[in-house]
Amino acid sequence: MKVPTTTIPLVAALVANASARDPITLNLTGHIDPSQVMSFVYVPFEVESGVTSIYVLQNYSMKGQGNALDLGVFDQRGYQMMDAANNTFGSRGWSGGFRNNFTITPSAATPGYNPGPISPGTWNVALGPYSSVPEGIDWQLNIVMGFDPVDEYFSPTFAQVDFDTVGQFDQDEWLRGDFHMHTVHSDGKYTPNQQIENALSQNLSFIFFSDHNTDTSNNIIGAYQAALAPNLLICRAIEVTTRHGHWQAAGLEREQLIDWRYQLNDDPGFEAATKQVHRAGGFVSVNHPYAACPACNWGFDNWDHNDAIEVWNANWDPTDQQAVQKWHDLLVAGKFTTAIGGSDSHSPPSLNGIPTTVVNARGRKQAAIVTAVKNARAYVVEGPGLSLSFHLQMTGGVTAQIGDKVKGGSLGAQAVLSTEGMSGQKACFISEKGYFYNTTITTGRLIQEHLPAHLKFVRVEVRNSTDDSMLGLINPIWFLS
Repeated sequence: MKVPTTTIPLVAALVANASARDPITLNLTGHIDPSQVMSFVYVPFEVESGVTSIYVLQNYSMKGQGNALDLGVFDQRGYQMMDAANNTFGSRGWSGGFRNNFTITPSAATPGYNPGPISPGTWNVALGPYSSVPEGIDWQLNIVMGFDPVDEYFSPTFAQVDFDTVGQFDQDEWLRGDFHMHTVHSDGKYTPNQQIENALSQNLSFIFFSDHNTDTSNNIIGAYQAALAPNLLICRAIEVTTRHGHWQAAGLEREQLIDWRYQLNDDPGFEAATKQVHRAGGFVSVNHPYAACPACNWGFDNWDHNDAIEVWNANWDPTDQQAVQKWHDLLVAGKFTTAIGGSDSHSPPSLNGIPTTVVNARGRKQAAIVTAVKNARAYVVEGPGLSLSFHLQMTGGVTAQIGDKVKGGSLGAQAVLSTEGMSGQKACFISEKGYFYNTTITTGRLIQEHLPAHLKFVRVEVRNSTDDSMLGLINPIWFLS
């Protein structure tokens, strides 16, 4: 599928052709000391007026033998850190360690890099040493700047993120989705259209494209949505991949980028980046906080800037159990942090919707999904064919739903749980005091249990009766004094 472009007038094309000249080639070299691992090194080069393409090829010593060096580029706007108020950002693309070359032109670019006009000035290749042998990293950059005539410019095709333009869905509705997936625009092997097809096969109503440190999949996905899935809500996100953990910036504006280069105590740093997301109306979630890969696990001490935690990443494993425990500890401490899941789908056989996060959104639109997450109106199940329903019957006939904050105590409240596709498994009722009621799920039977007095919250897990792995979990209902 061809991404739409805009043809420039004939006169402009003739002028461009008349000014065409031989390309400029630069061969740059340097050395990175092991002490610079997990930082960023910027290599400047000058772009003349009239340049219409930039090609960069990266090579370095001991690649795959102890050395790893990420790759990106910043344009003439500079590489200064983005602060909390100013969203001017010079990044023109990032591919981490997934690619060793890229091309940028006005009409197209390597996935992960932003096409568009090439302005003169000082550009910088960004090198990110990720690991190093004791001898360090010797790097080489081959940069070719061309002057070929330009006859078309890139035109973004954004996905429709609001299906409520005439109010036909302006009501509470449980929607099944996936907040975390990747494509060839970062380190995935799925193309955008394949990820859409995967979402449809998993019976999802919404997905968030969330490539690492780049918005380029968000900027082209509208054409695929229109052709393949006009009823699938495709929302905007970026997995912000820092040197101290990964986090999800979800519900972003068009062409919004988020900085990822800060260290633990930098100012501007992580807090400033989260303010950019919240200013856009989005939510912030810690991804796979206990993942085993270097710099993937969460290293920032302060959890207060996060609206949510991805407690379930791909197929359930012990690191997810650690994430659930951390989330539970935050709940006990009085934090209203939401639990969500994400497939983190990159390539076959991984699929979207494993796990599936189900949100109670008021309308089929990105803003409604974000609001549902911020209000903890969500639950997570292992995948297709599984669903949960949970509420409390309070004294006086009041019904409390997932995510509600109920005034008064838990005394006299009756919890009501129903499930689909989970017969024979174990339902567990949990409060800040721990597990207080377990029972086996039977097909067609509501589970009803009167709550003890003086609870701060109640939530539910469904566990596999054989190996105790997670099949579903529900965000709490709170009791406020």
